[in-house]
Amino acid sequence: MERPTRIIGKSFRGVVMSSEVWQAILNFKYISVVWMVLVGIGTVIVYFRLTSQLRKFTEAHAYKPENADRFFFMWRYVFMFSMGVLIIFLFSDVFGIIGLSLAFIMTLMGWGIRNPIMNLAAWLLIILQKPYRIGDRVILGTTIGDVRDISIMYTQLDQVGGTIGGEEKSGRSVMIPNQHLFRWNVINYTRDEKYILDEVIIRLTYRSDITRAEQIMCEQAAEVTADICEETGESPYVRFEFIPSGVVAKLRYRVSAVKRQSTSTLIVERISKAFRHAEQIEFAYVKSETLLIPKNDELPPQYLHIQ
Repeated sequence: MERPTRIIGKSFRGVVMSSEVWQAILNFKYISVVWMVLVGIGTVIVYFRLTSQLRKFTEAHAYKPENADRFFFMWRYVFMFSMGVLIIFLFSDVFGIIGLSLAFIMTLMGWGIRNPIMNLAAWLLIILQKPYRIGDRVILGTTIGDVRDISIMYTQLDQVGGTIGGEEKSGRSVMIPNQHLFRWNVINYTRDEKYILDEVIIRLTYRSDITRAEQIMCEQAAEVTADICEETGESPYVRFEFIPSGVVAKLRYRVSAVKRQSTSTLIVERISKAFRHAEQIEFAYVKSETLLIPKNDELPPQYLHIQ
């Protein structure tokens, strides 16, 4: 029994000595300074490790080298700012009023640069999730355009439409802050599909042979989009609807988003020429007829018919 008692006694003395050492450390006059130094060293280690990992990723996905350089320029100051605020709050008992004042000033500065920080965060979202890439045709808010450039602050679009009603390039360049991702829907014409569905609408009279009209429309569209039909395995088709003045024929087909306007124009030209030589196919249009009848309700031999 004597040997176990000695072991227990030694263990107890070891615990007491460790406790005394820990209390001595806590009672050290400059313990706060020591903690600050340790936190500072840890912050530096974390900064360099995170920077190393981020650099590998951004250099591969930043589109341009200058984007990565600008990002790390901002990353350096954002990280220092964040760590500075954290340290001040952790050791506010040391700095007292000065620490609180600095924290308040840094908070105001952070509020003032919130927009650049949101743009930077949105840029990271763009290169991570890739809602769009350079060359994609997109709708951002109310603006339609082709993505020309993506920087850490802005997305540059070559506007489509804007000055005209169709989807052709207007020649204007639009700079949109990246933080739009947190406020607007992003519609991408070409992210998941190479071709989009488009349509040409034609109004026909009730007397028209819609079966023959459908055949002509599909043939003309198939000839114009032959390469796309072969690639996708989809052929043009027609959907019909009744309207008061006739029948609406909606020709639908696959087309490249950037060639939508020119392709529809070519199809309309070919269909118009083909209908001109076809029998029993008439375009519907709004018209009015006026019939003048005498008061005695008897029609004269030659009544006036204005059309």
